[in-house]
Amino acid sequence: MQGINSDKDYVLATWSLRTYLKLPWRPLIAVEGSTLYDLNDEYKIVRHVESWNISPLEAVGQIFTPGSRRLSEYIRNNCRWLQICNKLLPL
Repeated sequence: MQGINSDKDYVLATWSLRTYLKLPWRPLIAVEGSTLYDLNDEYKIVRHVESWNISPLEAVGQIFTPGSRRLSEYIRNNCRWLQICNKLLPL
């Protein structure tokens, strides 16, 4: 690569992911992390390793975490079996 004067064989990038999923209750997914890119002699990426500030299970759990009670409101407003909903989500 021209203009690069480095003896490093890696690149470390830090990043933040923050997005609302297109689900009726609009859950917020928020993850911060870093990615380590290992480079070969031609500065091509030969491996990358990601790390997150939360576990994968916690990230998936964000899908089901209602923001401002949106998930419970959605279920309550769209449940066809009101009796079942009242047992799951008492008023």
